[in-house]
Amino acid sequence: MFQTLTTSTRAHCTSLSILICASLIAGAQAEEFTPDQAKADLERLYSGLKSAEADLFAATPKAVFDRHYEELKAGYKSPVSEADLFSDFQKFAALANHGHTRLEGLSPAWPDYMARDGKLFPLSLSVSHGEVIVASAPADSGIQPGDRILSIDSKANPVWLKEITQFISAETPALAYSLMGQGDFYYFWLAYGERAQYQVTVDRDGAELEVILAALPLDALEENITLEPGFELPGRESRQIADGIGYLRPGPFFDYEAGASGDPYNAEALAAYQAFVDAAFSSFLESDTDHVILDLRDNPGGDSSFSDPVIAWFATEPFQFASEFRIRVSDETTASNQARLDLRDSAAGGVSQKFANLFTSAENGDLVLFDIPETAPREGARFEGDIHVLINRYSYSNAVTVAAMIQDYDFGTIYGEETRDMATTYGAMEHFSLPYSNFKVGYPKAHIIRPNGETISHPVTPDVSITLPPLRGTEDVMLRDVVQKIQHAE
Repeated sequence: MFQTLTTSTRAHCTSLSILICASLIAGAQAEEFTPDQAKADLERLYSGLKSAEADLFAATPKAVFDRHYEELKAGYKSPVSEADLFSDFQKFAALANHGHTRLEGLSPAWPDYMARDGKLFPLSLSVSHGEVIVASAPADSGIQPGDRILSIDSKANPVWLKEITQFISAETPALAYSLMGQGDFYYFWLAYGERAQYQVTVDRDGAELEVILAALPLDALEENITLEPGFELPGRESRQIADGIGYLRPGPFFDYEAGASGDPYNAEALAAYQAFVDAAFSSFLESDTDHVILDLRDNPGGDSSFSDPVIAWFATEPFQFASEFRIRVSDETTASNQARLDLRDSAAGGVSQKFANLFTSAENGDLVLFDIPETAPREGARFEGDIHVLINRYSYSNAVTVAAMIQDYDFGTIYGEETRDMATTYGAMEHFSLPYSNFKVGYPKAHIIRPNGETISHPVTPDVSITLPPLRGTEDVMLRDVVQKIQHAE
């Protein structure tokens, strides 16, 4: 989903066109549904989530879901637009407070809105430590990067933030704010519809300012945006950063150049990635490197087939990404898993075939344990120095899992800020579709317990916290501080 397309202030703005183009390609003619059709899809949505989620009610009581279900059902008395149905169902799915419980894609009305140059909320925002800070703004808007939002349309921050994040599937408000910050314009439109302007009150250096902020079409927004300069962490990199200190940014744990139609986990890409990792660590060994900084910041995650070879270079014992992998068996999960098998050749079946074998010996509703094989440290040369791992709020998915493994197995030291994504989490996503709208519903079939056995969903907390400025500047403060800490400790 587009939520993980951007990982920095600058990338957020330059990727707007990518999101818009993707939504236009995916768009279709809007439809309307009869009350009976809307109710049937709602019933299928709720029954499917109850049947297939690992634990739908882990964070939100069933009574809350039931109340919202009955309210929605009672409200369908006349034809319902496809866009309104999407909004209703996404808010309903987001009640679970699970990042993977959601409707896939964007609102069906979004492509048409973009095609007619619909106006957008023109600010990008960063929410951190109770403050809402402007990360980018139109040059002539009267608002500047670094301004602190006090209210929007006379609504205090907690009020409008709740109105927007009700559409975002996330375990915690902090994760929802992080995801919101990678698509502010879309979520403001989803919550408030088409708007000509917003009344925004900001604090600038202790002075309170009220600004009437004009909404802008995409072209005008991209032409007039003012950014707070910030360093970027694109792609992959390996280098010697200081005497005795190596730096490795492994990048996404998939082939990020595969394109939308390619397989991001293809064998050729994996072989090239392993060659990159091996060359990096071999270089560190040849240069008598004692410390390696492993940079997982701004990393969207990926698959363990890519990340395990990295860890294997410095692991001191066999490791696995979870202590338990608990799957709820259901018709929905069996069908979704089988559809995946049907699309792949037998050589690519792999884990999906293991799932299928496991499901045949269980009843629907059972929670079954999936055996996760251990990965051994690599044979031959290994890096035996110290590993220093950098994480931030934009470390997601498998990047968080990698940090959790390194922390739990004591393979290295974690630095930075607490992740927004979870280490113990509800994941291993599957899908089912609704009969009339054909909306694709994503859900987590498994409860994935981090290696230390912690069953409560929680982010990765760094061993060494590093206080960061509210907005990313031109200097990489975290990397600088970690290098200094390593040098001073010697």
